[in-house]
Amino acid sequence: MFNDEKIPFVKPIRTRHQAIQPDESRTALKRKISLDDEADCCSKTKRPVFRASHDSELDDKALWTICSEYDSLHDWKSLAKYLTLSNQDIMLIEHKYDDLLECFYQMLIRWRLRRPENCNLSFLLNVINQKFGKSICLDKKKDAQQYFKLISKKKSIDNIRLNEKVMWNASDFMCENWKSIGRFLGLKETTLIQIEAKHLPIDGLRECCYQMLLTWSQQYSYEAFVKDLSIKLIEMNFKYYAKKLLEIF
Repeated sequence: MFNDEKIPFVKPIRTRHQAIQPDESRTALKRKISLDDEADCCSKTKRPVFRASHDSELDDKALWTICSEYDSLHDWKSLAKYLTLSNQDIMLIEHKYDDLLECFYQMLIRWRLRRPENCNLSFLLNVINQKFGKSICLDKKKDAQQYFKLISKKKSIDNIRLNEKVMWNASDFMCENWKSIGRFLGLKETTLIQIEAKHLPIDGLRECCYQMLLTWSQQYSYEAFVKDLSIKLIEMNFKYYAKKLLEIF
């Protein structure tokens, strides 16, 4: 009687390994994706990186050069209002800084931080020229090189690097304007503030000037030569400093 009963059909169960294998007939036409393809796919989803053009860059050196070349510093409040700074901004700057040149510079720094639509060098120079009738020349390198030839008196100092001894001696007569020189040399304002906070209360102005020159020589090692620093000092209208620097040699 047991042999007469029908045995029900049981569907074979696939193992886990068999279940995940794809059908070869379905995947025959599919192209294998390489690692390079995955990289290309990912790169398409990345947000584009904005790279500012040279005209849109307003670094600390450019702003300080404009301030030092502007002959009517009393116009800084009028220029601030035209650049859409508020009366509160002007009052804060005037309360914190006594020097007109520093007020002018801090006003431009604040304007740059606000990032208005036309915050670029050409716009700022056009405003100064058209609205205030002032023309500013930022390229004085040719005149500075000619003046350097006159005061160098054919000294062979083209390949002399700035060492610690020279920078320490130079900081003795440059310390009163160390921050202005640092700005023109291209150091960031935050770097100068850190040097001032760390060394001014204890070591004084000379140490601040020395640390500024040392930092500049490390960040811009390709320019850390006696000739390059002398020409830059002449461009900044610090011709006396350039002469004193050359007298060391």
